[in-house]
Formats: sequence, C-alpha cells, structure tokens
Amino acid sequence: MAENENVKTQRSNILGFVLLEDANLDWPRFRHALTEDWHLDVSNDDVKDGSVVMRINDMLVACSLMPSPVPNGEAEENAKNSVTWKNAAEEVAKHKAHCMIAIMSNNGTPVEQSKLFAKVAASMLSLKNAIGIYKYPTAYSKEFYINIAEVMKHGEFPTPIAIHVGMYLSQGKMNAYTVGMSLFGKDEIEVIGSLAQPAELFSFMLSIAEYVILEDAVLHPGETIGFTEEQKLPISKSKGVSIEVDTIKIGYKTGN
Repeated sequence: MAENENVKTQRSNILGFVLLEDANLDWPRFRHALTEDWHLDVSNDDVKDGSVVMRINDMLVACSLMPSPVPNGEAEENAKNSVTWKNAAEEVAKHKAHCMIAIMSNNGTPVEQSKLFAKVAASMLSLKNAIGIYKYPTAYSKEFYINIAEVMKHGEFPTPIAIHVGMYLSQGKMNAYTVGMSLFGKDEIEVIGSLAQPAELFSFMLSIAEYVILEDAVLHPGETIGFTEEQKLPISKSKGVSIEVDTIKIGYKTGN
C-alpha cells in the first residue's frame, strides 16, 4: 500500500494488457474460453499477424500480441498501486510479453462495455502462460481477476475489476480514491482522513461506486448518503487530493 499517490485520470477507452510469461498466445484456446465460459459468439473474428479483431454483441474488440514487456516499466510502476495483489510489482516484472485488449466500439453502454472487457480479459487470463493484467492505474493477479469476473455469471457487476480503488496512509489516517468512474460519466470519489480499517474502507468505496454506477445515481454536494437510516455521511466536491480532477468527497471518518 503506497504512502502517498497522485494518479492521473483514467484513459477514455477501456484498455488493458494481459501479461505473459512468453510471447506464445493460444488463440484457439482463448476463443474456446470465450464461447464455453461466457457463451459469446466469436465466429466473426479475424486473426492476422498476432492480432485478432472480434465483433461481439455489436461491440468491436481488438487483441494484439506484443513479443516484449509493456514499455518503460509502466506495468511494474503502476502495479505498486495494487491493494489486492501481494508483491504485485515483483510478479509483474516477470512478464516477457503482453497482449493488449481494447474495446474499440462506441456501441453498448459503459456497463456493457465494461462487462465485455472483463469477459475477454478473464478468458485470456485462463491461459497457462498468463501472469496477470495491467489495467491503468493498477494490476490484478490472474486468480483475483478471474474470480471477480465469475460474479457476472450470477448477474452481478464485477466492480473490483471495473474500477480501481486506491488507498494509502497520510498522517496516520487512511485516504481512498477511485479511478475509472469517468468511464461511466460519473465523478471520481474520495474519502480523506478516515479512521476506518483498510478492509472496511475498501469495501465501502466499492459499495458506493457500484451504487452510483448501477443506479445511475448522482451524489450532490451538501447532501448526505448512507446504507442505513442512521448513517448520514456528508457529501462535498472539491479539487482531488489523490487524483488530478475534482472529486466527490464522502465524510467516512470512523467507519460507523
């Protein structure tokens, strides 16, 4: 867990890099996982020169194999932001190749696009030589990502891999922030100076983010929010502390 952070906002398209032990990618097994695990129609795929383009549910997905690590140590550096993968930077440093996955189409809602990305990434991560995935501004182990993606089979949204929740200590208190809410047309969210335990704060941030995304909710400054009748947490909006945009701030001070 980083001591302090200042993360840029998420890039506008859904983009991720599956990290591989070597430059071999079993395209037939990958496509088999898409059809068997997720019942996706990939019959219109086009494979050429180590890349595949697929139109799935009227959304265009591109996967491009690169026989080298992610340039400039970017994956290793951002892996330090992970709060779900122990020794993430060291594990990520083992990759020798990567496959870029991108949702290239504007068709589908952001929720639909995010779900499709998760299904494609989880299918690729099921390959034997996959290590994990770098998705700005963090990295996830293959086991964690696949397990979270599985919730979609029960009609749930895979919030922990759809957005990033970062946390760090500052002056003995916990700060938390989201990156990725902008994809859904929402403000990023921060909690500053909380005394809550890290696991509790992490869960709270995911719950708030999921509520805002799935209910298309708007958090208005000056109002309060809570998950019980007694819980009334103040909402404000101001310049981000951990990220370089204005953020919605929720006064979650003690976790009660």
